[in-house]
Amino acid sequence: MGEGLTRKGTSNAGFAMQYFSDRSLARPRPFYNFWSMPSMKLWLPLAVLALAIAPLAAPLLAGSHPLTALLIRSFFSRLCHQNAARSFVVEGSPVAVCVRCLGIYCGVALTVLLRLGKIPGRRLLGGALLLNLLDVAAETLHWCGNLTLPRFLLGLALGIGAGAVLFSQQADLPARRSAG
Repeated sequence: MGEGLTRKGTSNAGFAMQYFSDRSLARPRPFYNFWSMPSMKLWLPLAVLALAIAPLAAPLLAGSHPLTALLIRSFFSRLCHQNAARSFVVEGSPVAVCVRCLGIYCGVALTVLLRLGKIPGRRLLGGALLLNLLDVAAETLHWCGNLTLPRFLLGLALGIGAGAVLFSQQADLPARRSAG
């Protein structure tokens, strides 16, 4: 019954079938980490920084390149309510996002440059979420008005915390290499 069979059930000597259970033929997979790619270390901070600066470009380009400013505002309209009363004004035109969203984007950009760890990031994210919820509740109950600087700082804290949690694998990578 086993005559003419080469390896575990195949009769074709040119095509030896390999099974998953045969550990002698299995090669160890190399460790692949998305953040360890050299191109990621370069373009990720640049992309996040561009995302943080892009809302500021809309009012600056409104006079000379109105179509570009309109495209920037259109992109950010899906992410932010863009209420002009809650936005910084640059050269007589509101920024493409509200002050809280601008703080979040700037906070994430700072985090990519600072490389905070996951544990401090989680604590900061939790505290910033709570403070932002309190700010929204206080304004909803008419306890305070439109306070742009505190709203920007709360968004900045939220962005730093979120960025630290999102990009903590990138920050922990040198520690893993030295420990391993």
